[in-house]
Amino acid sequence: MPLRLLCKRYGLVLLLILIFILLLTRALYFIYGPLISGNTPFYFELSPGQSTYDIAAALEAKGYLPGHQRRYFYWLARFSGQSRHLRVGYYVFQPGDSAYRILHKVSHGEVVIQNITLVDGWTADKVLQVVMSDSRLQHSPVLLSREALCNVLGLPATASLEGMFWPNTYALYPGYSDLLLLQRAHRLMEDNLNLLWATRAPNLPYRTPYEALIIASLIEQETASAEERRLIAGVLINRLKLGMYLQIDPTVIYALGSRYKGHLTRADLKIDSPYNTYKYKGLPPTPIALPSLDALMAALHPTMSDYLYFVARGDGLHTFSATLAEHNVAVAQYLKQGASKQ
Repeated sequence: MPLRLLCKRYGLVLLLILIFILLLTRALYFIYGPLISGNTPFYFELSPGQSTYDIAAALEAKGYLPGHQRRYFYWLARFSGQSRHLRVGYYVFQPGDSAYRILHKVSHGEVVIQNITLVDGWTADKVLQVVMSDSRLQHSPVLLSREALCNVLGLPATASLEGMFWPNTYALYPGYSDLLLLQRAHRLMEDNLNLLWATRAPNLPYRTPYEALIIASLIEQETASAEERRLIAGVLINRLKLGMYLQIDPTVIYALGSRYKGHLTRADLKIDSPYNTYKYKGLPPTPIALPSLDALMAALHPTMSDYLYFVARGDGLHTFSATLAEHNVAVAQYLKQGASKQ
């Protein structure tokens, strides 16, 4: 065979081999190379009935997948068998994730479990602020009206929402709404409160579970010490039975709202509000925060003693006293310690 013809034939073979290698390289790069660029994760919700076409469309809309590559993505899912095993869920595609890695995630259900936490001690306003501003939740116009929200929750239109939600960490699922979350949290509070009420200690001065909820909220805001909460519950019960003022600082702080400047003054203690337990006897009209399980247990299973007073020690705990004279000594000691630190 002439050398010229031989070179022509093998040159064609080499060209075909080079083209094949180039196409193979491009295919492998598309399959295993980084598809998600930049530094920002891409969150994607795969809903029932969606396919790899929908995933590809979402990637194209974000600029990660040029239009002509949508077919490649589809055929990769088809030939790899991953298109037959798509799992509904909420996914995060990280920077550097390849097409194959994305398909592996959605076909193996590597969903992102997202949570939202309602914290004990929060007021109802704080709960609504956090829930309504969470971009992961679908938002309902019902939350814009307290009256409408109360109606949905099965409460009187003028009811207070304070203490009405169970503090807990809640899992968020695709399509989860803020209203659904609040309904769930309210139902848990009602169910748990009724269960705890059924097993309460005898001879408590509360007439209803709601009154126990109010006391629990006072305990929640008064101390974070689990060992003291039952003692404080006992003090409050003693005061209620004797018709004394409860004199709980957090109720005054609640009454002041945004006017509270970080410490209470004598003028603050004179504020005319039904929440001012220095001015009005008995329980405040509603809870003042979300009580924890620990605070509810303290309210319903108090440690009874002859204590009628308590004052902060400055270390997060309190000094308890049975008489006003003992209490005055404890207050003087606290004030002395505070002056020595200045």
